[in-house]
Amino acid sequence: MARIVTINNVKGGVAKTTTATNLAAGLARRGKRVLLIDSDPQANASSNLYPGLRAEKTIKDLFQGTPITEIISPSVETGLEIIPSCLAFSTIELELAAQLARETVLKRLLKPIEGNYDIILIDTQPSVGVIPINALCAADEVIIPVHEAYALDAMSQMVNVILQVKQALNPDLVIGGILLTMYDTRTTLAKEIRERLLNKFGAILFETTIPRNIRLAECPTHKKSILSMHLNLQEQ
Repeated sequence: MARIVTINNVKGGVAKTTTATNLAAGLARRGKRVLLIDSDPQANASSNLYPGLRAEKTIKDLFQGTPITEIISPSVETGLEIIPSCLAFSTIELELAAQLARETVLKRLLKPIEGNYDIILIDTQPSVGVIPINALCAADEVIIPVHEAYALDAMSQMVNVILQVKQALNPDLVIGGILLTMYDTRTTLAKEIRERLLNKFGAILFETTIPRNIRLAECPTHKKSILSMHLNLQEQ
């Protein structure tokens, strides 16, 4: 069965989508069978990796009853498949309002295809709404990207949300790790924040940090992962 990982933080601007898209591409390049689910109505992951301009069927159709096998699409990365999102998905929380067990809809929808993948990654919007909670309920683990400007505040909020979901809805949920993004080793503040996170959260803080990199910001424009961008530069 697939390992389901959600990339989640209640704060925006911490590189959730950048983390999700490039982690998905990297795992696919290592031979893993990977599905990326874009559950953010802003659809930035879809803009980055979906091959067309606009998907005919999206995650909104999935939540409205279309079989999941009809929603899954190839991405621009070999070996990586995607469930795209769309702006209209922002209305789905209203549609789910009267539904029983609405927090676990995504978990149930993924059951038929879990055996088809090694890893399922879920990109989320920065909120504690029904859809991000669905992602946490469906997941085995959560990776929390944090940026130094919001790191400590964001972590306190996110850990609280995870504990509530774990206690009430998904007892098997674990924190896979905390990932420092847009990390600038030249600044004292960045080093201090990392040290404070290490002291508070210990082993769940990834040793790897993601530095600021203009190429990462350029990836969506070119519909490529950072790995494809790097290979193109090498070829040039």
